[in-house]
Amino acid sequence: MRARADLHAHSNLSDGIHSPSELLSIASDLNLGALALTDHDTIDGLVEFMNAEVPGCPIRIPGVEISTEYQGVEAHLLGYFVPTWAPKLVKRLKALEESRRKRFPKMQNRLESEGIRISDDDIDQILQGVKAPGRPHMAKLLIRRGYVRDIEEAFHKYLGKGKPGYVKKERADIGEAISLLKSEGAVPVLAHPVTMRLPDLRSTLIELRELGLLGVEIEYDYQHLRLNVKPGEVQLLAEGLGLIETGGSDYHGDGAHRNLGSVTVPIHVVNNLRKVHEELRNNTSEAISG
Repeated sequence: MRARADLHAHSNLSDGIHSPSELLSIASDLNLGALALTDHDTIDGLVEFMNAEVPGCPIRIPGVEISTEYQGVEAHLLGYFVPTWAPKLVKRLKALEESRRKRFPKMQNRLESEGIRISDDDIDQILQGVKAPGRPHMAKLLIRRGYVRDIEEAFHKYLGKGKPGYVKKERADIGEAISLLKSEGAVPVLAHPVTMRLPDLRSTLIELRELGLLGVEIEYDYQHLRLNVKPGEVQLLAEGLGLIETGGSDYHGDGAHRNLGSVTVPIHVVNNLRKVHEELRNNTSEAISG
């Protein structure tokens, strides 16, 4: 496994259940070669992630997963080798975080109209220490209060698009997010592209490449989303486009996603990302000094 890397994982700073340090410990026990922390719309866990003292620790890739929009469709954008000090990025992420926090009471009110009681104390408790609150947190409250059995049922009955408790979240324009990541020296990669449910994914990848996209997540298990994706399908669509091909488990620790290390890519992918990151960083430095 030291030759493998899991490049998609979430901590309890967004909607995972483990701290950044705990994720590294699990990865070490699994003998993973590299792990990326890619929390939703926050990089607040990166300092702990990069500095935690963990025996047998894998290579660490500081990352993020930004909620973006492309042609009216939600698209998640991964950023790799994000600096822990990234003021422009943090400013934009803080705006998204504030939007997420304002969204939560709106979901609460909608659910109340359906006879579902979620108290302010319940919300304060589950969001303690969370920087990027979202529907998975509300799903956990619905489970805790006995309204649903699991996260899948919570989304199917109450929180999915078009359901009683759904509230659209603010999203950054994907072109803006790509440029912002690159300006910080981070490598922008499109996450789980099939979830966009677009009719011509290859054309989408070509258009996003024109906007500055540098990679696409080809290794991803879509089963928990009930999407029928054949092995190698995304890789075939991305063939010849010159995009870095990444992958990961999208681990949250909640039982609704795959286990850490269950979806991986060869370790050389990390080297490819690092090389491009260094080129972006050098270009940024030259632009500033020039």
